[in-house]
Amino acid sequence: MKYIVSMNTKFGTVSAESKHPEDLDGSLQVLRKLARDLESGKKRSAAIKGPEKKQKITKTKSVAPASSSKRIGRGETTLILREIESKMLPTDFFDKPETTGDVKSRLEHVTGKEFTSRKVSQALGILREKGSLKRAGKRNYYTYSK
Repeated sequence: MKYIVSMNTKFGTVSAESKHPEDLDGSLQVLRKLARDLESGKKRSAAIKGPEKKQKITKTKSVAPASSSKRIGRGETTLILREIESKMLPTDFFDKPETTGDVKSRLEHVTGKEFTSRKVSQALGILREKGSLKRAGKRNYYTYSK
């Protein structure tokens, strides 16, 4: 799946695209600057500086439709957070310490969707920061419980 952030301008559309929605954080500000610079006659390389150069930025004639998904936030991590909070925290699943792999397996069983361990781990870290879960163990060997 490809995610696209687009902005219409006087001369056409500028857009940034990525396979991962979290890579597009801050893209709108970069696109606005790019559009202003292009309209004022500056070259593309002068319009984009710093880490934003990694994003693929293009000038097109037509607007490319973004994903039909209605998710907001950080994409997959946000979806995982919602699923854990609504389907797993209310149960006794986290009454005993569980690894990221255990959570990933249970989450896939409960939702019928596949998730990456990295994103499940990010969601568990967020739940820990919020105080919903406790974490024990050492780096790469954490367990999570209520």
